[in-house]
Amino acid sequence: MGCDGGTIPRRDELVKTKKKPEQKDKNSERLYRWHHCAISQTPLKTPVVACEMGRMYNKEEILTRLLDKSSEPGMSHIRGLKDIKELNLTLNPGYKQVGANKGDAYTDHQAAKYICPVTSLEMNGKYHFSFVWSCGCVVSDRALKEVRSDVCHKCGQLYDEEDVIPLNPPEEEQENVRARMVSRRAMAKMAKKAKKIEKRAAEEDNETSATSSSSKGKKAAKLLEGASSSSDSNKSSLRVQGMASAVLRDKDFEKIRSASFSVASDPKASEVYKSLFDTHKTAQKKPSAHWVTCNPQYF
Repeated sequence: MGCDGGTIPRRDELVKTKKKPEQKDKNSERLYRWHHCAISQTPLKTPVVACEMGRMYNKEEILTRLLDKSSEPGMSHIRGLKDIKELNLTLNPGYKQVGANKGDAYTDHQAAKYICPVTSLEMNGKYHFSFVWSCGCVVSDRALKEVRSDVCHKCGQLYDEEDVIPLNPPEEEQENVRARMVSRRAMAKMAKKAKKIEKRAAEEDNETSATSSSSKGKKAAKLLEGASSSSDSNKSSLRVQGMASAVLRDKDFEKIRSASFSVASDPKASEVYKSLFDTHKTAQKKPSAHWVTCNPQYF
């Protein structure tokens, strides 16, 4: 049964304690992130791309998922090819491809396939690396700090500090990287709108210049038409004035204008025409309304 003098029990055998959760090996986790795709967990192979969050992927895996329109939580910020950048990596001349680990030889797990083109530091996760979004070149942070310049150390292209994105940032820096991604996208959207506004303004200026030249020609044509129409109207007004003056000079019209003229005494007018006026005898003998009823009922 034990405890008979031949064995000495330990404390963990007598007292039941809560077991500690298993902890990840930080070195193996770090090496895995720098050597494998962030989505498919397959080994990285050229061409390698990175997103604005600094995660590295195999380009083939990204294309297949974009074509399938698969909704994966790790790709929620990738809407298309414009949200990824192909990395311009520098191969390590001293790297040797090692097969399966059989345990019969020493394997250097810290060896990396890519290095920094300036400091020759291996890209194994032990050192911080970043890439430039405008050109895709990957350089170590040590090179960026020691040789400060606004020109890429590998390709010589100009870039801004906001275009530098860290590769595989730690968890405490991921919020800052996401905020920079949002601000970068907002600035790109504003710049695109400004270009559209400038293009539209240039097109409107060209249209206004063309319309102004055409409007000048139209105004000249209108002035010519107005001059011709005014001359025609003057001629017609002169004709009307001549006809009116001829009527006024007629002798019959002078008789009508006289105060002693009456239609009833005109020998040329008919009886039907004379009966239309109050001076005719039938109109004078017409009965009037009664002063009481005001309705004589004359039908």
